[in-house]
Amino acid sequence: MRLARRSLLGVNTFLVIVLLLALGLRLYRIQAQSLWNDEGTSVALAGRDLASITRGAANDIHPPLYYYILHFWIRAFGNSELAVRSLSALLGTLLVLLAFALGRVLAARCGRDGDAVGLLAAFLAAVSPFLIYYSQEARMYALSAFLGAASMLALSHLLFGECPAFSNPSYSDHLGRTAASHEDARQPASTRCRLTVAVYVVSTILLLYSHYFAATLVVAQNLAVFCWWLVAGNGRARWGALRRWATLQAGIGLAFLPWLLLAGRQLGVWPAISEPLRLITLALDLLRVFSQGLSVEPHASPVLAGFVALLLLGIVAPWFAPRNGSNRGHGRAARLAPHVLVLLYLFAPIGIMFVLSLRRPMYNPKFLLPCMPAFYILLAQGAVWLAGTTRETQDGAPAPGNASAGAARMSRWARSVVLLLLALAIVVASLQSLHAYFWDSRYARDDYRSIAQYIQAVAGSNDAVLINAPGQTDTFGYYYHGSLPLYPLPRQRPLDEAQTEADLQQLIEGRSRIFAVLWATDESDPQRFVEGWLDQHAYKAADSWYGNVRLVVYAVPAEPSSGQIANPLDVNLGNKVRLLGYNLPTPRVMPGDILQLTLFWQAIAPMTERFKVFTHILDAHGHLVGQRDAEPGGGAKITTIWKQGEQVVDNYGLLVLPATPPGEYTVEVGMYGLNDGQRLPVMEGAQAVGDHILLQPVRILPASAPPPFSVLAMRGATNVQFGDVVLLGYDLTKLGYEHRPDAPLHAGDVLHLTLFWQARHEPQADLALVLRLLDEKGTARLEQTLQPTDGEYPARRWRPDEIVRDQHNLPLPANLSTGLYTMQLTVQRQSDGQPIARPIALARLTLK
Repeated sequence: MRLARRSLLGVNTFLVIVLLLALGLRLYRIQAQSLWNDEGTSVALAGRDLASITRGAANDIHPPLYYYILHFWIRAFGNSELAVRSLSALLGTLLVLLAFALGRVLAARCGRDGDAVGLLAAFLAAVSPFLIYYSQEARMYALSAFLGAASMLALSHLLFGECPAFSNPSYSDHLGRTAASHEDARQPASTRCRLTVAVYVVSTILLLYSHYFAATLVVAQNLAVFCWWLVAGNGRARWGALRRWATLQAGIGLAFLPWLLLAGRQLGVWPAISEPLRLITLALDLLRVFSQGLSVEPHASPVLAGFVALLLLGIVAPWFAPRNGSNRGHGRAARLAPHVLVLLYLFAPIGIMFVLSLRRPMYNPKFLLPCMPAFYILLAQGAVWLAGTTRETQDGAPAPGNASAGAARMSRWARSVVLLLLALAIVVASLQSLHAYFWDSRYARDDYRSIAQYIQAVAGSNDAVLINAPGQTDTFGYYYHGSLPLYPLPRQRPLDEAQTEADLQQLIEGRSRIFAVLWATDESDPQRFVEGWLDQHAYKAADSWYGNVRLVVYAVPAEPSSGQIANPLDVNLGNKVRLLGYNLPTPRVMPGDILQLTLFWQAIAPMTERFKVFTHILDAHGHLVGQRDAEPGGGAKITTIWKQGEQVVDNYGLLVLPATPPGEYTVEVGMYGLNDGQRLPVMEGAQAVGDHILLQPVRILPASAPPPFSVLAMRGATNVQFGDVVLLGYDLTKLGYEHRPDAPLHAGDVLHLTLFWQARHEPQADLALVLRLLDEKGTARLEQTLQPTDGEYPARRWRPDEIVRDQHNLPLPANLSTGLYTMQLTVQRQSDGQPIARPIALARLTLK
């Protein structure tokens, strides 16, 4: 008895640790990522009254239960990202607890060490990247998984536990037999049975009201009950149990029927949400997602092979389980019935998804979240079988045939070590995916927060925001608190071109810039009518992805284009294309403004390749201060559809980088191959004389106000004062790889350093900069003395509070060895070379 209490204490202690780990992982950086479109919809719908929620859900593709719960959750805790996502985090943690309970009950009935299987299943669920992802999302998937596990746990007790009215008399457990034979125990057993039935019915009804696809779990349950019924021994009992089961299912169906009558029509218009797929493709992708989550690249790996091996062991292990105190006297089919429930729990929803996808592709791993506990129970069974724990009985006493209790303890320790090593291996596998999910922007949700912050930072009073999918308004409005008008276009699906064109004309009238927030364009505007119209009538300056949502920035011309060439040219590019001329209606701009440029092209030969156009604004030393590379017409006029002799009008907006120093700058344009990146040469006769075309100079005027720090894109913040100026921060990357700051560095590469200065007062002296590259011993391996902006805009001309972007190229010596280096900066007075302050370390570099 003392050993049993000690074992129980150890199990409970470990379970508490696992639950705390699960809660910690689900709360870690829960606010770091923006709400994405569907989460914004959840918050907006839950913020309405219950009647409005019901109407909204009836017209949606999800039932209303989650929105009801979130409604009251928001009233209690607010609608911050932490508040709205913490509901899913709590449900995800409770799911870990239910995984333990399910694993313990079902494994014990199959002759396994129930505590070991339950604890390991809970641990796997706690560190699961897939479960953690959806436990940090304000959607119904964590709720559906929790309710599915609760329903399955109640069913397992109905079939294999304390309900003689359901469990087969020929192999019911000790509690059922005792309740049948002792009058004093009959009432507690009956009470527990009624409570179990109530939990099953309520949790299953709520499950159906949480997600339509969760009905596949009810199908799995009915298949499991049918299998159980086939092996029931007593004829009268088995038919009586079947009638009671049918009564429960009818009651659940009647409870869900009102909602089906109200909103069932939505099931008929459920859109295809994936490409057609084969069964093997579905199986392999689910193995990857269930094992390692969404933040790993799909490829075969030893880690995935290890998960497959454990899964297969978990599937076959119960077939070889010995009979112990919990299942002795049962037939083989009876002992396998709980295992069949686990298999159907996992594989029935997957099979139904595949069959339904044959008609209308609907593969989405998150719909299968409710069957995840079964996956971890099978993995845990495989691991426990591998560790050999079936040699013990359930109460922890030495198994028959053991030489001594001491040998049994040693055996338990050895098996515990095996399980611990397996758990650590799974943790290591999970950490890679979790690190990518928490820290790698490639796997982040759609970033509406950054979009709204950018627009709020740079927008002027004459700008406007276009939302291409009206549902985005809720999510964008959650973050955007500015005063710009929002235009949801197109108004309807399918798009009415005449109405939409009139709406677009009204949109740009009197505007300076349009910020287009584009999401799911294949559904809202498959022909790209809205974007194509803006490409023709405005100047696209930026096209950036924030996850699966795009922010496209357009400059609106002050006057409609006449279509005439203001600056004629006749430049031959590679004997393929001729630049006929250009228009530059805004040759004087300020930092943060958009330079408007129209190019006029003509194909002089058949165009069989796709080319991109580059348009650059360069300072006197070749540093980019504005750039737009794109296929002609914003991608709507790709070169392979050009007809020989046809004139193509091509608009570009070049966003001048904030904090660019005032002065005269050069505009260069040209073309390069989309596939090989090779520029088309500029031809004079039969000779190539260059690879770009210089247009007229443009002037960048002094900024009217300092830009917000958020638009400077400083990767390193310093805020160090040097006399009258402050170094706000810097950006240091490999030249040409500014979009890939983690690109590996090698000897001979060129570093691109951008410093951001701000004048606190009007500087009284010009400055000199000494940059040193120090090795690990502190020896300078590179030293250069420079002036801010290379002397083009010296410090004595800086105005108070003005922010200045200062760019430099630093070639690395070809003889540098691999290792760690430090970039050090010293600021001196140019007049006497005296340091103004102590040197500072800007960044540490690793040379490969």
